[in-house]
Amino acid sequence: MSKDMSKDMRKMIDKVKNFGKITEGLEDTSWTGHNNKTVTLVQILDLTKDIKVQEMDTVELKKIVLNWDGNTEEIEKIEKSDIQYPALILVNDDKSIKYILDGNHRIQKSIRNNLPTVKVKLIQFSKLPDYVQEILG
Repeated sequence: MSKDMSKDMRKMIDKVKNFGKITEGLEDTSWTGHNNKTVTLVQILDLTKDIKVQEMDTVELKKIVLNWDGNTEEIEKIEKSDIQYPALILVNDDKSIKYILDGNHRIQKSIRNNLPTVKVKLIQFSKLPDYVQEILG
């Protein structure tokens, strides 16, 4: 990573810290595309900071959320997850769900606790910068 990129990342991380506590793993979560470029969760949070948090029906998400039944380590992560933070869901232009970008554990926790809804941010994929679309595509 270049020095300039490192400084930019530090600024973004500091910016997010000013908005509230950083949860465990936030700084380490990232996605790398087939082009070997990477986008971090901190960058995604910055790009989506103006998207309104809303409630979504857990029954609808049950069809697409990752399932770790029988995986003790993942079940522990589900139990420890903090559902006060919204899941990040990528949607197509027609508002159909593309996939859950971040928050599978929180959604699973809501489902397992029979909560009718879960907090989400619906991120329109086509509105993301081109470089992010290439990575998350």
